Amino acid sequence: MAKYRHRTFEMYDLRDESIRALTPKSNNVATDDNVAESWTFASFRVSRSAAVAHLQFNQLSVWGEETLSDLSKDFEHLAQRLGKDSRVLVDFTGVSSFPAAAIDALAQFKKKLRNQGSVIALCCLEPDTRKSFFPDRARAIQSDSPDESDDRQQS
Repeated sequence: MAKYRHRTFEMYDLRDESIRALTPKSNNVATDDNVAESWTFASFRVSRSAAVAHLQFNQLSVWGEETLSDLSKDFEHLAQRLGKDSRVLVDFTGVSSFPAAAIDALAQFKKKLRNQGSVIALCCLEPDTRKSFFPDRARAIQSDSPDESDDRQQS
């Protein structure tokens, strides 16, 4: 199981891994979890079946202020709609970038869910998208490797 350590989020390579991590171990599944539902928001769509709400982002090519504002509002509305003790899988399939402001909105969403007794897991992050969740690590790697301008100055 490929789980990435992050101070805020649990991240998995595969959707099945994250679903297993989110699924309660007991066989006592609440009856309302067995009702299939789906919702569409400006930024993403959610399907809820069994014990997990599966969030998939819409294809976004540009992260402007309006898009980020919509994302925050959508997370707020979803948190209200899900209720207590939900399990949410945030699927990053097809997401090639996720800026810091979007990560902040996702962290606020997670905080609201946690206050409701719910849990969240992330899956299917492309390598560049995953790196955006670790900005300090990415900066450290960049500072350790000489760039082209350093090479030119030494010549």
